Amino acid sequence: MKKYLLTALMLLLTAGAAPAQSTEGSAKPSKAEDELFRLLPASDLIATVDAGRAFNELLPQLANLSVGGVDKLAMQVRDFTTQTGIDPTKVGSLVIGLNLSGLQATGTIIVSGLEMDAAGAEKALGHFKTEFKASEYKGIRLYNLVSQVKAPTAGPLSVKTDETALALLGGGRIAFGDLSAVKNVIDISAGTAKGGISDAMIATFNETDPSRLLRFALRIPEELRQEATSQGDLFKSVATIKMILGTFDVAADLGLSLDTVMRTSTAAEASELETGLKGLVGLVRGFLGGGDPKMDLFGKLLDQVKVGSNSADVTLSIALPRSLMNEFTKKPEPAEKK
Repeated sequence: MKKYLLTALMLLLTAGAAPAQSTEGSAKPSKAEDELFRLLPASDLIATVDAGRAFNELLPQLANLSVGGVDKLAMQVRDFTTQTGIDPTKVGSLVIGLNLSGLQATGTIIVSGLEMDAAGAEKALGHFKTEFKASEYKGIRLYNLVSQVKAPTAGPLSVKTDETALALLGGGRIAFGDLSAVKNVIDISAGTAKGGISDAMIATFNETDPSRLLRFALRIPEELRQEATSQGDLFKSVATIKMILGTFDVAADLGLSLDTVMRTSTAAEASELETGLKGLVGLVRGFLGGGDPKMDLFGKLLDQVKVGSNSADVTLSIALPRSLMNEFTKKPEPAEKK
């Protein structure tokens, strides 16, 4: 499992190596990103990662952070680059598409700007001793990754992992993800199928802040909304959310921030949702009282949650300053011997 996940992560982080581009005065994706969006099959979630910041700024800082083994992970990324000979500075754009139909997520990552032939791909996969089977699909080199990874789950949602593939699309483009989704990308690229991302979906995505590390737009499938409704009155207002768009960012000191907009159909629905979310935060905050230092830390985290509304939109933001992160990762003082 570890080797499989590391392989996916290396491909993702290697795609983060392009020099950061200026986004001043424009919230639209770059032409390269827009072209990659058009290659995605039907997706409920679309996202992009600021490749330049991820590799050139964030990764060097992670090398000095010994929390959860991220320093070792950063070293593995560097070793991957050195040993495979893949030049990450050649990578341009990265987009992600995820389809949540049927409560089982399938999707793909597409990167551009990385010239990789069959030998380079096999060397990259072999770096982590990842088993694969090579084949061709409509003239495109395709690698099926042999994996026994248990599908991750989150409530009723799971992620399909039993058929994963990597495809060399040509022109410096690579697709990685669920086999059916990767084949669909090949079909779209060849002009034998239509792209699955609508102009309206991209327009919604374009409302997000282009200066952030990660940008996303999520259309909530009807199945998930019905599932929320079935969970009782507390979740009825949550079921009114039709779209979630937002950003995730990492500050220079590695502080974290998440900013989201939950879009409903009416201002009345938004007001009810805002009230419900504030009530939920307050309810949880009440359970964390009592003077327990560990619970007090979670209380401080909840204090960073901000909820508001504007017309049919509800905004939710969470900030995790580095100072608070340090409190969470601080090792407890050893008990004094009596």
